[in-house]
Amino acid sequence: MKRKRKKPLDKKRKSFFKEYNFEITVLSMIILGVFLLVEQMEISQTIFNFVKKIIFLFADMIKAIRDKFYEIFNWIEVSDLVGLVLIGFAGFLITIRTRIRLLTKYQKIRECPECKPGYKLKRIQKKLKHRIINLILRLRVYNYQCQNCYRKQLVILTKR
Repeated sequence: MKRKRKKPLDKKRKSFFKEYNFEITVLSMIILGVFLLVEQMEISQTIFNFVKKIIFLFADMIKAIRDKFYEIFNWIEVSDLVGLVLIGFAGFLITIRTRIRLLTKYQKIRECPECKPGYKLKRIQKKLKHRIINLILRLRVYNYQCQNCYRKQLVILTKR
């Protein structure tokens, strides 16, 4: 059943702002134009100086970050840097391999593999290690339990 919208009591009377919106806009434009003609402030110069200070602030921040990187790279030797890159790349390869193995081992199922077909699985709460897998490997982890034999089963899927 649809809800009926409540109609305004007095449909004929519009609010002052709705009725005179155009006139108010034109009047405010005229007042602003006269103010900008009469005033003695240098608004454009003030805005220019403000924007210039913001740009120089960002430039100084970039220079400070660049100097910190130079300082760090001068402190670390080239062999140390190559070693760190190799260790990082090996860690990346391990996480990719683990992700692929988890996706192939725990595929999506709807029924218990040990019971006869027809016994559906019920979702249960995730454990902490499943939440860590979810966070680090960017996978969706679901924990299921059979309603008949109470066997627990994981389902791991890719994130959408």
